[in-house]
Order: sequence, then C-alpha cells, then structure tokens
Amino acid sequence: MWFYQIFLQILGKSEFNKYLVSGTIAFLVDYSVLLIATEWFGIHYLVSNVCGYTTGLLVAYRLNIRWVFRYRKYGHTTKKEFLIFVVIVIVGLVISEAVIFLLVERVAVPYQYAKIVSVGMIFIFNFIAKKHFLFTRDETH
Repeated sequence: MWFYQIFLQILGKSEFNKYLVSGTIAFLVDYSVLLIATEWFGIHYLVSNVCGYTTGLLVAYRLNIRWVFRYRKYGHTTKKEFLIFVVIVIVGLVISEAVIFLLVERVAVPYQYAKIVSVGMIFIFNFIAKKHFLFTRDETH
C-alpha cells in the first residue's frame, strides 16, 4: 500500500505524468470493450472500436477533470467543456478508425495490434489539444 502511494505521488508531480496514467486507464477500458465486443459478441472490429473509444472517453473525461489538469478553462460551464472534450476525442476517433482500417484491411495487421498503433499516434495529439483548448488558465478573468 505504501509503495502505491509513493508511486502516485511521484507520478502526480506533473500533468503529463497524470495524463499518462489516466490515459493508460482509459485505454485499458477502451481496449477491453473492443476485445469483448469483437471476440465475445461478434461485433465488427470498427464498431467495437467506437464502443470502446466512447467508454474510454467517459473514463478519460472524469479523470482529466478530477485529477489530471489543474485548471479548467470552462469549468463553470460543464456542458461547453464536455462538448469541446468530445470534439477533440472525435478527431482522435476518426484517426483511430482510419489507422485501424488501413492496417487491418491493407496491411493485414490483426485489429488488436492495429488498435495499439492507433493509440500511440493519437496520445500526444489528445494531450496537446486538451491542454490547449480546455485545461489552461483563462487569463481574461
């Protein structure tokens, strides 16, 4: 237990480290839904990816507003904040769907590995976009 607390304190020193942890948690949820929906329920991998991505979005949003970022530009208007968050994540979803489709259909990479490649490609984009558009101090107030 004490090791876990020390580990979280070290990681909790920067927003990027916290984002890395929260992103990992959101990815694990996303990836689990993808695998379960595809393997257990026979849903097409691109549809399963949308389901997983949506579930991961909700987990990421909660962690981002509660733990990762210090400032919330639109914290007083949660609907606007969530809408911008969703738009950023949808751009990431489009990238994810395109990468997975191309890798699976054109390069014959298994969808499970294609998903991991897509996550690597959008991780930094999501951090920069969220930090810039949502989680910076609003200097006008």
